[in-house]
Amino acid sequence: MREFAVFWGCTIPARFPFIEKATRVVFDELGAVVHELPGHTCCPEGTLVKANDETVFLAAAARNLALVERAGLGVVTPCNGCYSTFREAASHLASDWRDRERINERLRAEELHYSGDLAIMHFAEWLADTVGAGSLSAHVTRPLKGMRIAVHYGCHLLRPQPAVRWDDPLEPTKVEELVRALGATVVEYTTKMQCCGGALDRVGEREGSLAFCRSKLRDVQSEGADALVVVCPSCFQQFDLNQAALQRGNEDIDVPVFYLSELIALAMGHEPDEIGLDMHRVPVARFLDSWEVRSRDRARLAERFDVSLLEKCNACRACTDDCPVCKADPAFQPLEIIEALLDGGIDDVLAEGQLWKCLECYTCQEMCHSRIGMAGVFRELKELAMTRGHGPEPVGAAYAEFLKTGALGKPRQSARAKLGLGPLPAGGGDVVARLFGIQAADTKAAPGTGAAGAGKE
Repeated sequence: MREFAVFWGCTIPARFPFIEKATRVVFDELGAVVHELPGHTCCPEGTLVKANDETVFLAAAARNLALVERAGLGVVTPCNGCYSTFREAASHLASDWRDRERINERLRAEELHYSGDLAIMHFAEWLADTVGAGSLSAHVTRPLKGMRIAVHYGCHLLRPQPAVRWDDPLEPTKVEELVRALGATVVEYTTKMQCCGGALDRVGEREGSLAFCRSKLRDVQSEGADALVVVCPSCFQQFDLNQAALQRGNEDIDVPVFYLSELIALAMGHEPDEIGLDMHRVPVARFLDSWEVRSRDRARLAERFDVSLLEKCNACRACTDDCPVCKADPAFQPLEIIEALLDGGIDDVLAEGQLWKCLECYTCQEMCHSRIGMAGVFRELKELAMTRGHGPEPVGAAYAEFLKTGALGKPRQSARAKLGLGPLPAGGGDVVARLFGIQAADTKAAPGTGAAGAGKE
């Protein structure tokens, strides 16, 4: 469904126009043909309307859908509440023809008729099932590489079944796939499927609402997430506005919150000011600054490494138990080093020195079904470490000896004579240093015998 009516609902246009702006940007980028129909009312919201009169709830929902049907379209909404209302009403009216007839009798006065013959999709559902994560990825011009994002679905995007049925209601994965398509890393956390609790504010339970907000945000923060992404304006309100209230109470919580379309628009190359990110109550500057730093780190990494191969290696992890050094020294975890490189930690990797435990035995390369292995990466890292002064002293000393003498050690003439071996031909001396214009002092290494020095006299 690439042409459809959009139903913004009440909350997004009234309170969060920046979510509307970002969503419009994404629709345009993905080539959607979007119609905005006159005459729509509130969906209506379930807690506040349905509790008073279920018939009014169903009739108002059917009327909104009938307007879409009359235009010969389906509908996409970026609001979980509107989506749940439409899905619940459609499910009920599909199974109860008497209620459907009674409501259509009311709609006849406006020359409307609800048949239920239309597609009803949430914005996230449309992205996942119509656009697809792969196609979305193709539109990304500035990936969110290195950024750690926690996902909050919201209850009404997934439940109740069978009215809503597009992802697993208890273990969903599709929004995570979309976030990964933007290049980000998805952070798992314990309270992922916990309700945001925002509806408590609507019924006067302010402290309960804040308790829900506090619980989830502390969980997300403890997992080291750079941001929380939501797909519902009410959930956004809970985690952005109420988080700001908690911050005013001097609570140590700071988790930037994004609606999904905002992250997508950023990854598509749109500027924060264009989509109104400065209108969030919890500033997102920390997220944007981290993203900028990590983007620079990855660009720097790409100067020496094939980043796509590093990502492939990091995602595969089939060779986790193959490295012989890991078996002898569990502290050496080469895949953790690969992951650290991708997370922008190349300076720490070079300084910590764990990379020197790689024996360059090429076991990983020979066993790699993709013929990647990690030995070449570690060889390059060792070279970088030496140029930045992070190499082991014996390595620098051995290089200095090589430049000075053209060898890594002198033969023991007495041992050779004992075996009846004569002197070797004269060596090349410092020919290597002359050839490349390098002075031994350039290695900045203390003098020593080097790797082969144990055999020197």
